[in-house]
Amino acid sequence: MFRSLSVLSLFISQAFGTTHTLIISGDASGGAISATFNDVNHELILTGDTPLTTGADWITLVGTARAYLTFRASATVAAYDVSCSGALTLAGSPVSVPVPVYVGVTHNSSFLFTASYPNGAIATVPLSPEGIPIAPAATTTFTATAPLASPQDQARPHSGIVDVTGQFLIFPDDGLDSLHVYSIGASSATFLYDQPSPVRPSGPRHAVLSGFPVVADWIPRLHVVNEEDNSVETWIMHYTANNVSLILQGSAVSTLEVHGGLNVSTAAELLISPNGRYLLASNRDASLFANGSIAVFRINPPTAKTALTRVSITSSGGANPRSMSLDRTGKWLAVVNGNSNSTAMFPFDQETGFLASTPVANMTGINTPQTVVWLEDRHTPTATEGEILRLQKFV
Repeated sequence: MFRSLSVLSLFISQAFGTTHTLIISGDASGGAISATFNDVNHELILTGDTPLTTGADWITLVGTARAYLTFRASATVAAYDVSCSGALTLAGSPVSVPVPVYVGVTHNSSFLFTASYPNGAIATVPLSPEGIPIAPAATTTFTATAPLASPQDQARPHSGIVDVTGQFLIFPDDGLDSLHVYSIGASSATFLYDQPSPVRPSGPRHAVLSGFPVVADWIPRLHVVNEEDNSVETWIMHYTANNVSLILQGSAVSTLEVHGGLNVSTAAELLISPNGRYLLASNRDASLFANGSIAVFRINPPTAKTALTRVSITSSGGANPRSMSLDRTGKWLAVVNGNSNSTAMFPFDQETGFLASTPVANMTGINTPQTVVWLEDRHTPTATEGEILRLQKFV
């Protein structure tokens, strides 16, 4: 009987497709939008919305039942309960933080952290056992110690990322051209050092990790996308008992077909394919309504002279691709194009790195979409104590 049910389920999936739920924030739409995507007939349709007091900016999911959203207009971060349809319900009270453009959460959900591009600040907010932010936030504002190279005018942290051991927190700073490295404590973080960018101005914006747990004998690496000069730089992470150092692997690689210097375009987002073989970066054309692009790179071994090899650049299906997200199978790439009010869906082959040149669906109707996430359970890999000890032996 169970075999019959399994065969029937497979037949239904192949015939009618699997329906996936996505959540999209709209900076000017006054809320978050839920949508569904069918991976056989390629229908991408709006299914509902969650009215919010102000437009939401960044969305971070923890599991499938909890989401954290940032709000620029009210300078707050808030937790939401998530329904199976993607609807959001406020959980607890919003917490005031410096104008946030990004929110992340530690591996053990002990606190959340935000980055404020407008204010040049970061904030940490403790979380209750239920994942509810507890006010007040602890904030740090960064200042320049010397005149900044144009076009930067001040410190501008843009995101944050927890390393694979769960012990360190790194904030790319678009304005200071550096990575702020912190040690993670029980409910907050302690500053350790700044890692300057090798080229200035470059504009570090977002970062992703590669290596663990999908690569044998892995060595953790941090890939950073630079907004100002449209490049990606790769840092090998070397661990000691109480610290981590960042060692540059080769030179940064361009996300553009022809590198045209500053302000030709601005890079925005980075993704790693679930199998760890490819990295994707989005480019926003400097022209307001010109299509952006997605660059695909093969990730080379840590021993290679160059960390990344670019394999393709294709259209993003619209203007200003600020955010994008791969589903956990690595087959579908969703891209939100803010200036064309659209969400494009592309087939992607994570075994070959092939990204389709045109989307199979392009949904409109969301006013200035900002962030897109797949509503699916994803485990955040954290290195075991044994693996951490192995890493420390490399030093």
